[in-house]
Amino acid sequence: MQRGTSGLAPDSKLDMHASENPPGTPLHIGIPISDHQADNYYHDQLTMRSSPYSTNPNKGQQRAPPRKKACQNCTKSKVRCGLEKPICSRCRSKGRNCQYPPGRVTTPEIEVTSTASDAREHYTPLLDIQGLADTAIAPEPVSLIPESGPAAAFRSPRPRAVTSGQTRPLDLVFTDIDLTPSANAVDIRDRWLRPYLLPPLGRDEIPKAYHPFTLQYITIILKTYPRYMLKDGGFPPIIHHTQVNTNQMPQSLANCYSLVRMWEQAAPGSETMVMGTVEAEMERLASETMSQHDYDLLCSFQAYLVYTISMYFSPLGNVSAVTDKTMMTLMELAFRTAQNGLSCTAEITHTRPNWESWIVVSAKRRAIYTMYLLSSVYNSDRGLPNFVADEMKGVYVPESRVLWEAADRGVWEKEYDRHLLEWEDGMLEISELWRSAETGSTERRERLGKWVRGVDEFGMMLFAICAHTHGC
Repeated sequence: MQRGTSGLAPDSKLDMHASENPPGTPLHIGIPISDHQADNYYHDQLTMRSSPYSTNPNKGQQRAPPRKKACQNCTKSKVRCGLEKPICSRCRSKGRNCQYPPGRVTTPEIEVTSTASDAREHYTPLLDIQGLADTAIAPEPVSLIPESGPAAAFRSPRPRAVTSGQTRPLDLVFTDIDLTPSANAVDIRDRWLRPYLLPPLGRDEIPKAYHPFTLQYITIILKTYPRYMLKDGGFPPIIHHTQVNTNQMPQSLANCYSLVRMWEQAAPGSETMVMGTVEAEMERLASETMSQHDYDLLCSFQAYLVYTISMYFSPLGNVSAVTDKTMMTLMELAFRTAQNGLSCTAEITHTRPNWESWIVVSAKRRAIYTMYLLSSVYNSDRGLPNFVADEMKGVYVPESRVLWEAADRGVWEKEYDRHLLEWEDGMLEISELWRSAETGSTERRERLGKWVRGVDEFGMMLFAICAHTHGC
């Protein structure tokens, strides 16, 4: 008997142990299968009709003895598994962690039918890779991401932003924000506007010259930020996951998700309509009053920043719609949220703030640092000067990954207590990444090393730019 196109006679014993689907289970449209699975399916049909284990004359309605499932590594590689336990021969030879899927109780006398539950039960994602596993779609909108492994952090019953295994929207109260107002907010706005409108103030300015390769690096990184939002559950590193994974997403961010997808996926001929829609939303954000709550001001600034990045680095029709007015408005929105504070009151006293306050102030700092980088690229492209931002002295750098990605309040509070113990001498400030008399000293490099060991990709990007510009 020939099986498939291989020209090889099937080994009934081996085939019975290598199949991923129980005998008789039909191939469901929309579920990705390999050639090996397809071969096993047709072999199943023959086995079910002529199985020596069947005692019922109505053999078409019975299951053959269940096949043993291959290990997860062999399944993903689409190769035959040796089925040795606890470690199969292939995983042992490659030094991999061998894991078998949990067993399933079978009932040989039950009639085989095609149902949606069967499709979900036998469906196995083939892309079990973090960031890709959640793109596999089952016949019904249920989570197909494994409960363990690298992709587990994205597991969610809904296509919403989830990190570290969080499966339900968080119920946070962002009205209870305890920040210390910033005395330098006006100076920040005036300094960023100086290359456009204001004359020099008669005091020394420290120019900041970027290498062309550094500007290229910044461009490539920032260009990816809006594209995080194209995938369900994705968010750029300037937006905290709790801002998205909430019972009610802020209106400005909800609009931003929809409009970014419209912008990035605009059909040919629709560019004018898409651009007009995005510009109208940006005008709405700019016209909002400063009397809004600080959290709403932050969300408006984040959304406007994302729009500006999209328009500048991914223009529709290859013509950038970002103008000096766009940048001035962006800086005005940054000022509105910065004046309410860039530090928690508890951070200044070296105690633990509430989670909501820390989320807001951390997202603020990340968004403002990103605006600095965008402004640097914009100014350099137009021959405008960039200056060291002395007004940002005292503002903290992005904290560790474990704090930023903490899934819930309890986890964050424990990690923040560890953070306080680790930084008893005071958290690293952004000015410590600039060139000074302490640059290159043993003490400065020890502090930098301690910070770099725990930061996420955003913090590492910020460190790389500052180190290349100022040294370390």
